Amino acid sequence: MMSFSPKKKLENKVALITGGGSGIGRSTAKLFAREGATVIIMGRGKTRLTRVSRDILKSGGKALPVKGDVTDEQSVRQVIEVSLKELKKIDILVNSAGVAGEPLQVHEITDAMWAELIESNLTGTFRMIRAVLPCFLKKRKGTIVNLASIGGLVGLKNMAAYNAAKAGVIALTKSVAVEYGHLGIRCNCICPGTVKTSMTRDYLNYPGRYERISFTNPLKRISRPDEIARGILYLSSEESAFVTGTTLTIDGGYTAQ
Repeated sequence: MMSFSPKKKLENKVALITGGGSGIGRSTAKLFAREGATVIIMGRGKTRLTRVSRDILKSGGKALPVKGDVTDEQSVRQVIEVSLKELKKIDILVNSAGVAGEPLQVHEITDAMWAELIESNLTGTFRMIRAVLPCFLKKRKGTIVNLASIGGLVGLKNMAAYNAAKAGVIALTKSVAVEYGHLGIRCNCICPGTVKTSMTRDYLNYPGRYERISFTNPLKRISRPDEIARGILYLSSEESAFVTGTTLTIDGGYTAQ
């Protein structure tokens, strides 16, 4: 009796993932590789990129680590150039790079702190989209998934700069979807709640905070990076072929209350 392997959702696709060395980006890179994609892992830490790439290659996947910084326009252009030179195309862009910043009240936020959060989370996402669009326009096809946050939907306390940046990502997502949909380019975003990653480790390790945050959503726990990655996979695959300009919230029901 013949057995058939299920078709991989991203077979023969090339996906560029920013912030691919850790957290949600790393989980997404590994999941995409298992689903048949060649993954370009972009980030600032060479050691992390190499480690993730090695793990993917050991598992039989395909990965290309490329050091780059979304806050540097020249670096962004170089990443796109290297990716196209090595792999000839880019089919999917996942904007996962970003920073949360220190929890502060509005009157405590300096101009430098504000600028850093906007630059890393919003302007960096814009730069990556702008850089990859010529490639997508040339073939009249491409998929973009941006990582926003529930902070872009509701006012998370002491996170004003982060909230503003992520709300901007949601608005940018809708604008790109509306402007480029007729050219075969889809753009969506994910709004995770609190996720257990290296970025949130210190914050969640504060006595009692993990339990308190877990209690705030109906599922009574904090999500894992792989749970967010599966949402990104859906929006990156043909399963969501008629979905664009949407916001997929993965927060255990927090914003449903």
